[in-house]
Amino acid sequence: MIVKKSRTPADAHSIGHQNWVDAKNINVTFTIGHDGTNIFLSYLVEEPQIRAVNTEFNSPVWEDSCVEFFFSPGGDGEHYYNFEFNAIGTVLCAYGKDRHHREHLPESVLSQVETIPSLGKEPIEGILGKTRWGLQVRIPVNVLIYNRIEDLTGLEAKGNFYKCGDKLDHPHYLSWEPVRTSNPNFHLPAHFGLLSFQ
Repeated sequence: MIVKKSRTPADAHSIGHQNWVDAKNINVTFTIGHDGTNIFLSYLVEEPQIRAVNTEFNSPVWEDSCVEFFFSPGGDGEHYYNFEFNAIGTVLCAYGKDRHHREHLPESVLSQVETIPSLGKEPIEGILGKTRWGLQVRIPVNVLIYNRIEDLTGLEAKGNFYKCGDKLDHPHYLSWEPVRTSNPNFHLPAHFGLLSFQ
């Protein structure tokens, strides 16, 4: 995928691969752009249930209605950041090479990530019925503390985009690039796609 130098790219991509379980009632698209020193993400989600109760940095947002961006900007193709956001914009991020060997980024770093959720930032215990929500995200390069990146322009990286909700009535695991494993696991850089920043 080409990541254009734009805050609001026009081309939307689908998080449509249904991994491990059926998730036909969920539709998710995203855009990604940059301005050299920031990554801009925009998610649009339609789903039959909303849950967003986690409000603290690095709390288990994957249990809520959650969208994710896994990003490997380094040259080794193994280590990556997992940025995870629930529907009210709470941020989790860690860095490492797999799901078991990770270091959470400190709150002082994650506080630089800007999230603008369409549903507001108050906890949501549960909304039942087809609902659309959106999330705008700005990730400064300063947040990528394990890499020295001054300008994203020209960067060849890898990544994947996900939608999940482990504590919803019907858990699901959608992705941009398919994850072809027998058990649910997004923490697999071998299944990331190419992100070419221009």
